[in-house]
Formats: sequence, C-alpha cells, structure tokens
Amino acid sequence: MKLIAKSFLLGLLIAWSQAPANAQIKLFTKDASRILNFQFLYTHVTASGDFASRFNTFHGLGGGMLYKTKHNIILSAEGHYNFGNDIKPTNMLLNLTNSMGNVNNAAGFPGEISLSMRGFNVMGKLGYLFPVSSINKNTGFVVMFGGGIVMHRYNIAVSRNDIPSLTDEKKKGYDRYTSGWAFSQFIGYYHQSKNKLYNFFIGGDFIQGFTYNRRQYNYDTMEFDTNLKRDNYIGLRLGWMIPIYLNASGSDDEYIFR
Repeated sequence: MKLIAKSFLLGLLIAWSQAPANAQIKLFTKDASRILNFQFLYTHVTASGDFASRFNTFHGLGGGMLYKTKHNIILSAEGHYNFGNDIKPTNMLLNLTNSMGNVNNAAGFPGEISLSMRGFNVMGKLGYLFPVSSINKNTGFVVMFGGGIVMHRYNIAVSRNDIPSLTDEKKKGYDRYTSGWAFSQFIGYYHQSKNKLYNFFIGGDFIQGFTYNRRQYNYDTMEFDTNLKRDNYIGLRLGWMIPIYLNASGSDDEYIFR
C-alpha cells in the first residue's frame, strides 16, 4: 500500500511540474450562483371569483427585483400595472341616461364615455428553484408563494370632461374602487443561461384577493357596499431578467492558477 501511495504522489508531482505556467486547474463546480435579477414582467390575466362579475380578461405590465441564493432559494419583490377593455356589460350609468339611452353633456348633446379596467398589485414572494440538470443548476422548475396588496376599478373616461354628472369627484360614486390584501402563487420554468444572455421565466401566476369597495356607497344602486369580496386572478406570466452575478469569480466554476 505504501508503494502505491508513493507512486500516486509521484505521478501528481510529475503532472504538476509538466503543466504550462499559466494553466487553469479546475477545483470544483458550485451548486449554483448567487444572482440578483432585474425583472420585466407581462401577465395575461383572467378574472375569477367576485372579480369576474365585472371583468373578463386584462393585461399586466410590471417590474421588480429577484434574488437567487447559491442554495436556490428565491426572494422577489414586484409590482404590476393592470389594464384592459374586456369588461362585463354593466348598467351602472343607467340612472344618468335619458329616454334615448344617452348621458348628455353640459350642452345637452350625447356625451362620449368609455369604460375600461385599471388596477395594480404589489407582491413580495419566497420560493425555491428545483434544478433539472447538473450542468446548469441555475435553471429548472420554480415554485413561489407570496403576499401583498391588490387594487382595481372601473376607469370612466369622458372625452371632453363636459358631463356635469361625471366630474372627477362624482365618478367615485360609480367606479367601484376596490382594494385589499392578497396571497399569490407561481409555478413555472426558470432559465438562467450559462452565457448570461437569455434569462427568463414562464408559468402560471395565481392571486387570491380579499378586498372591499373603498367608496362604500354606489350612486347607481343607492346602496352601501361594504361586504368582503374574493377577487381571484388566474394569469399566464412571462418574465425577462437582467442578471448581476454576485459570485466573486462571476462563474459557477472555481479555478486555481499556476
């Protein structure tokens, strides 16, 4: 055994002495990298729950920051601006219409009114990345959970601002401004490329909001609206990431130099 050990050590010394002066010798490969990502987000959302009584589908554009540890734990903070024109038919302005079905402006002519959806959500999230390859442990399937706030309302646009019954203040009696706390879940595929150029994720994003009408009183129904609402978001999300690698070497691989 001593002879084998001595022969092995002698072989290592010979190999070391014959290596080029500036050779890189790979020591090991890290499990994963520490990466700070700037996120750019798009989500296509279908409304569900009480939310679905007002809106069908809408879009979300947003951004945020995502930090992935070397142990593939993910921390994220993000915000979305939501908008869309795909709303459910509503007669909430019925009490303002005349016998011709129009809402007249100050001059007595039919006013131009359009309804759409506006909103936002802000979330903090915690998750984990499950690598699918030993070659790139920064890529795989991801599951995230989080919480934050959501808000949505009808956007009542009067083209010339010439309808006395729909001033900015009076619109508040019709716009159903609703907000509250929410929980979120995301499951999808997360890709952090080895060359650092193609970094994205895609998957299903789900939000359950517990909200209230902050106006509390609706002019059209002439009733108080103070009940808790369950507003559910079912979304398909795509995120593009710009990474900053926080490893000292900027690489998954560690080397020594001669």
